[in-house]
Amino acid sequence: MSFIQQMVLVMQNKQNNKMQPISKKRDTNTVIDGIQRLFSISQLFGIVVLMLMMIISACSDHQQVHEMNHEHGVVDFPISCNETAQAEFEMGLAHLHHMMYSQAQPRFEAAADADPECAMAHWGIAMTSFQPLWAPTSDDDMVRGKEAVQSSRALGAATDREQAFISTVAAFFTDPDPPAADRPGDHQKRLRAWMEASRERHETLPDDVDAAAFYALSEISYAMTYFSPHQERDFTREKRAGALMEKFLEDYPEHPGLFHYLIHAYDSSYLAHMAEDIARKYDQLAPDTPHALHMPSHIFVRLGYWEDTADWNERSAEAALRNPYRGITSLHYPHALDYMMYAYLQLGEYEKARQTLGKVRAIEEGQPHFATAYGIAAAQARYYLEQQKWDEAAQLRPYYPEAVQWDNYPAAKAIFYYARGLGAARSGDLEQAAEERDKISEAVQDMRNAGDVYWSYMTEALSMATDAWILYENGQTESALALISEAADLEESMDKHPITPGEVLPVRELQAEMLYLEGRYEEAQNAFETSMERTPNRRNALKGFDEVVAEL
Repeated sequence: MSFIQQMVLVMQNKQNNKMQPISKKRDTNTVIDGIQRLFSISQLFGIVVLMLMMIISACSDHQQVHEMNHEHGVVDFPISCNETAQAEFEMGLAHLHHMMYSQAQPRFEAAADADPECAMAHWGIAMTSFQPLWAPTSDDDMVRGKEAVQSSRALGAATDREQAFISTVAAFFTDPDPPAADRPGDHQKRLRAWMEASRERHETLPDDVDAAAFYALSEISYAMTYFSPHQERDFTREKRAGALMEKFLEDYPEHPGLFHYLIHAYDSSYLAHMAEDIARKYDQLAPDTPHALHMPSHIFVRLGYWEDTADWNERSAEAALRNPYRGITSLHYPHALDYMMYAYLQLGEYEKARQTLGKVRAIEEGQPHFATAYGIAAAQARYYLEQQKWDEAAQLRPYYPEAVQWDNYPAAKAIFYYARGLGAARSGDLEQAAEERDKISEAVQDMRNAGDVYWSYMTEALSMATDAWILYENGQTESALALISEAADLEESMDKHPITPGEVLPVRELQAEMLYLEGRYEEAQNAFETSMERTPNRRNALKGFDEVVAEL
């Protein structure tokens, strides 16, 4: 018999006693006793009603968690907070594993509001204040993260597990000693501290799925900070992270972090085939989460699966519009549009590519983030360069649309210069081409001054490629071929960044085309083959390869 049933039975017995006949010889004490009995019944009834209301409320919270698990995957992370805070926390955690940071933050804030003593709610706020795979942390986010860590420590963790998670995120927000010379260097030091703390936490809690997932993410993130020219990479960290996620997937087949970080771990030309199966299942886990719908295309572009890339990013873009960032367009929308543009151009679906261009240019205000700026700039440049519309590329309007503060993103600005410069060189306007090349070089210097090693080198390759075509059009063929070969080597010495589906226009393809124009067909064939090893199934590379073979 349940507690509620027992209470009802007691109340019925009390009621039966109340209904017994009262003697005519009752005195004052009997009346008082009856009044007390009625008052006790009333109290008991109130208690039962209150308990029923609490049960209904708890069921509602559990229903919310159930719905969250159905829509975003399954997370189960008990914390020492009340039921409402628990439900909000787990919703935030699911969004966090999907890297939907702007959706996760208000959930953790709601958990803190629901339970002012909930230390782990502030842990969640700190975790949303840095995006380890995307970009160095902004000043505002750094302040917010440090404050959240202080709040979580001030409240005090109720369990050793909670203390371990709080200490781990605190490692990222502890200022490096000695301090780094620039923001990217600071980011690298913080990521290393977070990775080491995450490894220790995983070793302490070896069966904890969330500890394992965040440790894997820390390994992948730290590995990316060492992208530098001509560095031999064996993907040790990525393989370790992927193997760990595969191990836990056996027992946690619907955990969002395992799916997400496994795809990131194998996001390379050499490992992508290992993640194809899991990529095709991610949407079942989170059918309306923009980043979850987009992530499989990180694997598809590596394998040259253009229809899949287009389809999944169409869905991601639609979901992104349903999930804005503080009332404006979230970064997930232009990010998906850039991948869509890339895929449509490889498929030869030029009308769909044109429609995508219109969507990019219709963005009025975007989330202030490098991913927003890059997606907007790259999608426009690709549209003209991939179709070899050199005249139109030369006239591409820079810094448009005015959806972001372009001066904050020199690598994105340089994409406009590259499209305009290469387009001008290929269409014979060498004066404009030289002007655009100089602008690219200035952007490279700005990035070097800021310590942005990866994008400074990738952008330098674009400057060199533009200069090579200027030399070629000026009749300096051997110098042009030597320079464009050097540029292609530089670009290929670093892996593709996850922010992009691929280089705006691979320099190795440009080298192959130059060799083809010079009648050096065997060298051109080798260049096309080298390009396709890195970026398989690209339309221009396949077409160029066929043309070269026909000449042999």
